[in-house]
Amino acid sequence: MDGFTAFLTPTLGAGGIVLLVVLMVLRGALVPRSTVDMMREQANQQVQLWQTLAEGRQELIEIQQAQLDMLMGTAQTTERVLHAVSEAARDNRGGGRALAQAPEE
Repeated sequence: MDGFTAFLTPTLGAGGIVLLVVLMVLRGALVPRSTVDMMREQANQQVQLWQTLAEGRQELIEIQQAQLDMLMGTAQTTERVLHAVSEAARDNRGGGRALAQAPEE
């Protein structure tokens, strides 16, 4: 910073430096430390909020996955039962009486 000050002081003079600092403050390039600290704290709070939301979302995803696994097991069992019923119906197209009657010789 000393090199920068040594360059600006002869070029702008004391009034020019004051004017430069005022312009920097007005443009937002130069802010008080308390403002920067407050902005950092807000950013940290926002990061913590997003992390908390992400963790909660991950828990919901895990619960949904467990539910889907259970539903898939039920769906597979249902498919097997329906397939077995369909095969039994195909095998029994003649009706129950035809299977019950003994073949005549």
